Amino acid sequence: MRRKFNVIEANTHTSKPSISARASAPREAIDSVQALWAEALRCDFRQDREVLLCKLSENVQELRNNFPNDPKVLLWNGIVLAGYAKCLGGLAGIHFQKLAKTSLEHAITMAPRDGAAYLYLGLLYDSAPEAPYGFGDEAMAKVLLEEGMALTLNTAKQIRQA
Repeated sequence: MRRKFNVIEANTHTSKPSISARASAPREAIDSVQALWAEALRCDFRQDREVLLCKLSENVQELRNNFPNDPKVLLWNGIVLAGYAKCLGGLAGIHFQKLAKTSLEHAITMAPRDGAAYLYLGLLYDSAPEAPYGFGDEAMAKVLLEEGMALTLNTAKQIRQA
């Protein structure tokens, strides 16, 4: 089946500088990920959703490899991998949860004032199985969710005041 979405091909042209030379991903690439994520969430059939999320996770991984220090790419990489993990379930799902955790933690390191990364990481800690299989921790989830909400509310207040 032909890929519906390929961020790398869409953003690689000989007249442009190489993707790795740029500090952050093009806005269009992030917008495409968001649109395809929304499409996957609207999908009614589990198998179709799994296929969409599989393709999207492959493409977001490529985007992450090209822009390893872009917090938005890291955030969306974590979001997509967490969604794919939930769709897969079982041991395969745990593997993708761990990859999502790493990506979201890196996003927080790169942009510590972005509440979305904290929120998604908190949701991931809440849904992951506990040790020895996973890293789930209800107390950590609560801390991360509260921090994410506080940052998100502060950002909303600053936008209203501007």
